[in-house]
Amino acid sequence: MAPGSAPESVPAGAIGILLAGGASRRFPGGKLDALIPATLADLRGRPELAGVRVLDAAYATLAAAVSEIYVLGDASLPHPARVVTDRVLHAGPAASLADLLASERLRNHGDATRVIVLAADAPFAPPLLLGLMAAAQGSLIVQEGEPLPFAAALGALRKAVREGQLPRLRDLAAALGAAPLDPRIVSRLDPLGAALADIDSPEDLETPSPR
Repeated sequence: MAPGSAPESVPAGAIGILLAGGASRRFPGGKLDALIPATLADLRGRPELAGVRVLDAAYATLAAAVSEIYVLGDASLPHPARVVTDRVLHAGPAASLADLLASERLRNHGDATRVIVLAADAPFAPPLLLGLMAAAQGSLIVQEGEPLPFAAALGALRKAVREGQLPRLRDLAAALGAAPLDPRIVSRLDPLGAALADIDSPEDLETPSPR
């Protein structure tokens, strides 16, 4: 599947939020602008991402699972993306996400709208896995203890950020009661564990961190 191509199973109306803010203190020059080496793309089961910028790869991954994307952060993308400036800099991704959910930016989407949230530094998730999460019911995470990527109804997200202080994404997942996917489904759709592989430092582009 080429970057940006969408499977036929993309749920109508499902939206994605790509978390692309924050500083890259361990990655001089910015990790989201780094190019993915072919060896790493092959190892993660996503050879079509070889030579693609990390941010563009994450966008393509999310675009293959949803019909509309909001990019949260000061991002530059050659795509028809809705880039939303992060208004709560240095407060962490949970605070930025809560600010977006409480704003008027998503007012045209009803509470039943399915939402997939993906970190821009984790571009390798199989689109079929994200598509399954977008089409399913309830609040979902891939694995216990891993708050991203996650899927939930927009109404549940709005309620969670309205009713509580959620300083971390783990707190948000807990407030949603997000359940991990059946490990048998994960092992079938993501046998390489690519959905949980992120890029935090230059070394992560060379030797994947063990999971």
